[in-house]
Amino acid sequence: MWGVNDMKCLMRCLRAILATLLLVACEAEEIVTLGPLKIDEVTSDAVYCRFEISGDIPVDCGFCYATTKIAAESWTASKVQGDYGQGDVMGVIEGLQPNTTYFVRGYTMTVRGRVYTETLSVKTTLRTPQAGDNEYPDIEL
Repeated sequence: MWGVNDMKCLMRCLRAILATLLLVACEAEEIVTLGPLKIDEVTSDAVYCRFEISGDIPVDCGFCYATTKIAAESWTASKVQGDYGQGDVMGVIEGLQPNTTYFVRGYTMTVRGRVYTETLSVKTTLRTPQAGDNEYPDIEL
């Protein structure tokens, strides 16, 4: 028959064992870390960007963007899916307006939540005139 003191001692031992198991399990979990956001190329209508990822395997990854920093950092920001491969997430944000500043940040979603890179500002270039861009087609140049 177990006495009250025996039960208290058993409970303390079980708590200590449980706490140790939880501590070991938490240390074994890899938390996702993101490298800095890098802009590889900027055109008049697109931004090519990437960042490195280590730790958890992403469930989803990509880039958020908007014409204001506040909008880019909100959950309603426009998003572009990224391509994930060997620790890099790469993506192209297309359909942008020429000569416009955009705020961009990378994100990754794992089973533990979403993590973001820092937000960078990028200005698209002026559109280069192309053959056939004549604004007045009735007038020959």
